[in-house]
Amino acid sequence: MSLLGTMMLNLSQPIVAQTENENENITIHNYYTSPPFEEIYYYAIETEEGLILIDTGRLLSQARYALDELQQFDKPILAILITHPHTDHFGGLPVFVKAAGEDVPIYASEITLESIENDERGYIENRNEQLGLDFPDSEEIPLPDFIVEDGQQLNIGGVNIIAYDFPTNESDTTTIYYLPEQQVMFVGDLVNGEKTPGLFEGNTSNWLTTLRSIQQRFPDLERIYPGHTEPDNPDELITTQIDYIETFRNLVSQVLENDDVVDDVERRNIADEIEELYPDYETSLLLPGLIEINIDGVAEELQAEGN
Repeated sequence: MSLLGTMMLNLSQPIVAQTENENENITIHNYYTSPPFEEIYYYAIETEEGLILIDTGRLLSQARYALDELQQFDKPILAILITHPHTDHFGGLPVFVKAAGEDVPIYASEITLESIENDERGYIENRNEQLGLDFPDSEEIPLPDFIVEDGQQLNIGGVNIIAYDFPTNESDTTTIYYLPEQQVMFVGDLVNGEKTPGLFEGNTSNWLTTLRSIQQRFPDLERIYPGHTEPDNPDELITTQIDYIETFRNLVSQVLENDDVVDDVERRNIADEIEELYPDYETSLLLPGLIEINIDGVAEELQAEGN
């Protein structure tokens, strides 16, 4: 086990669970992990028939805490819906699948399935090295077996859900799950609240397009459920995310106008300005130097756009 994995096992704290939203047909519960690393939110939609899980967190230990909370409802897990292929949203899959039974359906997009199965970006391998026994080996992660298409309508446990797939934004793809009758949406990491987002994959332009598309296509949306911050008003969350990405792109773009390169001093200056503009933004301890990594990713993206 890695040293970081040993620290995590000693420091991992229980899930904080609360009932977030109740209406006539469903109750939405959120589960968010406390330190050592960062807050990660995942959700359970409780229906009369059972529970629908949205993402599963990263750590096996914290997934077990969440499972203990879920078991108080004495209802079966009907399905697991994965929003995107980042390890902090599917690492807990083995725990929930073991509890629900191997036949429990796991919904995800084709891109998410391929990313988990092939690990081309090396995210699973890196988390194994960092977290040791509290993160599953690649072969231990159950693969999604229900592939959702963009705009596909699902009915799970009597709940109508529409899956919309948005490629290339915070991750290689994000599948949002929209409940039209309740006017709520589970968005993964498309919005981050006061958390430093991962811009390093170089898709910020399309990410902005996606956020504006959601604002236009869902004007009556009442609540958004993100992956790293408390559920909140859609306009506020989306506008805040747009502001951060645009500000970041503008700062990098200004430096590139000089000589099309971001040197070490300029990188540090941009990072200092971002930290000054967004002093309360949390950064995962698993991603040291994230702002600087984001700068390089956005610089490469802007250079490609210029060419």
